[in-house]
Amino acid sequence: MCKKVLVSFLLFFLLTNVSADIMQRVDVKLNNIALRDFFSYIEKNYPYTFMYDNTEINDKERISVNERNQPIANVLASVLKDKGINYEIQGYQIILSKKNTATQKDIKQAGRKTVTGRVLDENGDPVIGANVVEKGTTNGTVTDIDGLFTLNVEDNAVLQISYIGYLVQDINSAGKNSLDIVLQEDTRTLEEIVVVGYGTMRKRDLTGSVSSIKSEDIQRSPVTSLDQAIQGKAAGVQVSQASSAPGGRVMIRVRGGNSLSSSNEPLYVVDGFPVSAGASAGGNGTAQNPLATLNTADIASIEILKDASATAIYGARGANGVVLITTKRGDIGKPRVTLDAYYGTQTLAKKLDMMNAWEYATLVNEARANDGQSPVFPNPNNPHYFPEISSLGKGVDYQDEVFASAPTQNYNLSVVGGNEGIRYSIGGGYFGQDGIIRNSDFNRASFRSNLDIKIAPTLTLNTNITASHSWANGMPSEGDGGGGTGGVVHGAIVMPASVPVYDEEGNYTMTNPTPGSTPSNNPVATVNHYKDKQEIDRFLGSVDANWEIMKDLTLKVTFGADLSTANRAFYWPKQTHRGNTKNGEANQRYRKDVSYLNENILTYNKVFGNHSINAVGGYTWQIFHYKHFEASSTGYSTDLYLADNLGAGTTYGQPGSNRSQSQLASYLGRLNYIYMDRYLFTITARADGSSKFGANNKWSFFPSFAVAWRASEEAFMKDLDWLSNLKIRVSYGKTGNQNIDNYKSLAMLGTMNYPLGGALNSGVGPNNIPNPDLKWETTATTDTGLDIGLFNNRLSLVIDYYYKKTTDLLWNISTPSSVGFGSIFKNIGSLENKGVEISLGADIFTGEFKWNTQMNWSRNRNKVLEIPGYTPSTQGTLSGHLKVNGSWLEPGLPVGVWNLLKYDGVFQDQAQLEAGPRSSANDRLGDARFVDKNGDGKINYTDDRMIVGDPNPDFIYGWTNNFSFKGFDFSVYLQGSYGNDIINIQRAETNISGPWGNQRREILNRWTPTNTNTNVPRARVTVDPLLLQSDWLIEDGSYMRVKTMTLGYTFGKIRFMNSLRVYITGQNLFTITNYSGFDPEVNSQGNSNLQLGVDYNAYPSSKAVLFGVNVSF
Repeated sequence: MCKKVLVSFLLFFLLTNVSADIMQRVDVKLNNIALRDFFSYIEKNYPYTFMYDNTEINDKERISVNERNQPIANVLASVLKDKGINYEIQGYQIILSKKNTATQKDIKQAGRKTVTGRVLDENGDPVIGANVVEKGTTNGTVTDIDGLFTLNVEDNAVLQISYIGYLVQDINSAGKNSLDIVLQEDTRTLEEIVVVGYGTMRKRDLTGSVSSIKSEDIQRSPVTSLDQAIQGKAAGVQVSQASSAPGGRVMIRVRGGNSLSSSNEPLYVVDGFPVSAGASAGGNGTAQNPLATLNTADIASIEILKDASATAIYGARGANGVVLITTKRGDIGKPRVTLDAYYGTQTLAKKLDMMNAWEYATLVNEARANDGQSPVFPNPNNPHYFPEISSLGKGVDYQDEVFASAPTQNYNLSVVGGNEGIRYSIGGGYFGQDGIIRNSDFNRASFRSNLDIKIAPTLTLNTNITASHSWANGMPSEGDGGGGTGGVVHGAIVMPASVPVYDEEGNYTMTNPTPGSTPSNNPVATVNHYKDKQEIDRFLGSVDANWEIMKDLTLKVTFGADLSTANRAFYWPKQTHRGNTKNGEANQRYRKDVSYLNENILTYNKVFGNHSINAVGGYTWQIFHYKHFEASSTGYSTDLYLADNLGAGTTYGQPGSNRSQSQLASYLGRLNYIYMDRYLFTITARADGSSKFGANNKWSFFPSFAVAWRASEEAFMKDLDWLSNLKIRVSYGKTGNQNIDNYKSLAMLGTMNYPLGGALNSGVGPNNIPNPDLKWETTATTDTGLDIGLFNNRLSLVIDYYYKKTTDLLWNISTPSSVGFGSIFKNIGSLENKGVEISLGADIFTGEFKWNTQMNWSRNRNKVLEIPGYTPSTQGTLSGHLKVNGSWLEPGLPVGVWNLLKYDGVFQDQAQLEAGPRSSANDRLGDARFVDKNGDGKINYTDDRMIVGDPNPDFIYGWTNNFSFKGFDFSVYLQGSYGNDIINIQRAETNISGPWGNQRREILNRWTPTNTNTNVPRARVTVDPLLLQSDWLIEDGSYMRVKTMTLGYTFGKIRFMNSLRVYITGQNLFTITNYSGFDPEVNSQGNSNLQLGVDYNAYPSSKAVLFGVNVSF
């Protein structure tokens, strides 16, 4: 590995020192032309660029040149002789400056002086070719390749510095002979370029709906993963945490979910390479987020393509939206080195208010008394666990035993530079995050190298390499940790404070000994001894060759590979309850994902008169390989082996392995036509052929059409000085979703047993019904948008309304028993998403004190339209031992709603109890009541349930404010969701007024004969099971969170540093919510399409304070 790195760096430095020096030879034969025409000829035919001050070139003077196979330096010397112009060749840049003919006597004359200075941009990089003029005169110069200038001026002269895309600055030079000047971007006049599928466009020319997040937005406050960079920054994009564990899973939805059974994740495209989310070994416990392998410090921009006009170019993979990730590239200039680093501490964002030992013991005895059972506190035969209640006190705080403050750190080093021959951007980084659950962590080492090599005037080679190695120590946190006993978060909440961590002999207490309690592992034993090693390696590389076939026509050929492997080994030792029951349990998992890509893209750009054409066409091919293996064993004589020697176990689990392959071939095209810079038309089409689908539907066609009218360019609006931009957009198109298993359309074979000759024999037979008609789910999208810019674009507003209808939904439909199989996977049914998105941006103050604000607001409504042949039903259960029913799926309703009983408080008096309705003949005062939906006087779950919750938010939003004054900068970012419900499975154990496990302190307000003004049921050992199938578990999940708050200060040039910024950042500082769980931003079911808004002991979120520096050299 070291040798490879050494060779790579030697090659890099060798290439970067190959310059287009003065020995480059040229042929020139021109007669009687202006000097500027000579410069244009050289730029057109050779890889050189001239930089000069227009005022220093005499257009009236004519020249003739006849040079053949001469070094460029010789030609320039001949042409510029006696012209009073100096030249300097820097790589492929030729910098011209006026010769200083002033005599020393002139310079020293009264009232004049020589001023030197340097012009930099906001990143501390030199600005090459900036105009420096003595205001009110024609006396001026331009900056050189280092941003330096020298100018003879009046003593009290005001220097005016200007450069395209930057604000003009006036600098008073009185009393100064040396100046350091930092130019600021003029965001109102700078043409914003956005990345789109297979190309780039001016933002003003877009006809589709695209949200763009730039590098400065990402890096203003520290983020560690792609999802954090996106969340709340783009309208219509919902990001929720499946786990807040270091490197944990996330769910990203663009304009809602389009599928019931296929993935709803968007397509990710990194530097033009469509990638999968990557490998994750899977299994119970904390599953890692494969997207966490990407280093956000490497990202230059993120574009989210949302409507069909923008996504149809990706055809069968565009239905869920497309996330384009562009990494940083080199530019012209000497090497610039940047270092970004921070270190901070995380703590549990919210601690649950649980009963202490005395309160829990009192509840247990009360529950047993209410059910006619004898108390267990005290128990003379077991005083260690059941002492006198008066002696208990607060007991053990298991949350304090499990959760702890944890460090996090991040370091990134990059170097950027180049010349006209080669440009480079190379970076490496390390990120380390310890989890707030003890002994959990995530680490990532990453490397990136992007090179742009100009092989010939018409041929450029681009290389893109991104590599990372991540490793983590996980903890079984989500759900119940597997088997109903292992989850650390579950144990930290449910293990009663009355139960000591250790037994009388100093061994771990294995589980809650209270009679009638739910299974719960001792979380302290798990945290200290459970081992879960996870590693993910990823390499993403591509090579692009760009050939300018002729003027305006370019061919781009790409070859690339995406390789990802994941290894996981976890072991339950005998000190844990789960490991003790199996004498140790070990598991090994391995997964490998590989894809290879070839793209061949032609691009044509032409501007003539009032017409502008951009056309893209090409052929792409991508192949995908998948491999997986897992094995397990139990029954170990010692824990020393951990999971490294499965053969040391005495009982082996059923091993599993599989491999698969799929291919995708595509033809694509897009035509953008603009007339008079105001009438815009886009036509896009893609034909995809996929091996995943049936023999009768291998290919499908995905078209889109869009028009836009830039009304602000019309003559009748030119007098509206306050209106900078007014554009109306309309688009329609179709995209697909091919995210299913590779062989769903085929008859799969599997091992099965059959009786023959009085014995059970093994054989191979079909596992499913083949479907040769299986095809893509198709989403048709209509989008209407309005882009408004006011007051020279200081205020911008973007509004979109969209309607999406997905047809040919993939679903398992039940079949008659005579078929021999229970169901068939086929295209049937439809659903819709419709919504509104609003984005608002404003430069409120633009002077020395600056204030910029960005807001976005989104509302999406989802509904299942039809599923022929399907009977509405509950979609599984949400917990192993609690049997809480999952979501309800029914046409006419949103996806993910809960169809449960409606809790109606408790029976307060005898009259109310006798009037009913009761859920059981054993109901007594203080027991739970439920709404009798059908009015039959009885509570029956099937007949009386109703829609009581919807996990889909009414709207989501984000709001960022950035302030700066002199060297100070301050930013605050708020993000939130409103109107979404959460089903809190924790409440099924901690809010039931029973001894199943420790209870929340709100249960202290339970019904008793002396406390009847409450809706909390009385204490019982046998809890009404219908309580767990009611909206007693449903809570409002609305929240508003201060996601990040950053205060920084930037110093000017300090010795060898171009700039130095120091900052402090707070993350998740506080959250406004009525949700009682750890965190309302939760989704324990990961990427399930049907189970949304579930909180089943998810890894809690943390809040953090970070200290960081940004240094450029």
